[in-house]
Amino acid sequence: MSFLERHKQEKLVTFVKFVKDKLELKKIPTIKLLNGRGELKTTALYNYSNPEKVIKVNAKNRHIVDVMRSVAHEMVHHKQFEDGRLDGPTPPDIGGDIEDEANSLAGQFIKMFAQEDNTIYDE
Repeated sequence: MSFLERHKQEKLVTFVKFVKDKLELKKIPTIKLLNGRGELKTTALYNYSNPEKVIKVNAKNRHIVDVMRSVAHEMVHHKQFEDGRLDGPTPPDIGGDIEDEANSLAGQFIKMFAQEDNTIYDE
């Protein structure tokens, strides 16, 4: 996260704790912010089949609120994993209950968090 400005790092840490509490996660996966897309095909990835639970998010040239939304989306997938809903084959990237839930909740978490800190939109 060293390429992010300190105040953005602090906002992101606070947001991750906020989402953890809302989702009632047992454990927060490791979150790696990337300074570029690297091996990612999209903006973020959570590989629930990997024993080490890691969320990877491209943060380069993105507004902090967009990074937060990507992190929240992947944290929802982690909750789905914790609840045993991701035991089978890889869920579809587009549509379906798993993706729709992650998209919906991530957006809700951004709006709820903005009620506490509306400066997330100040870029």
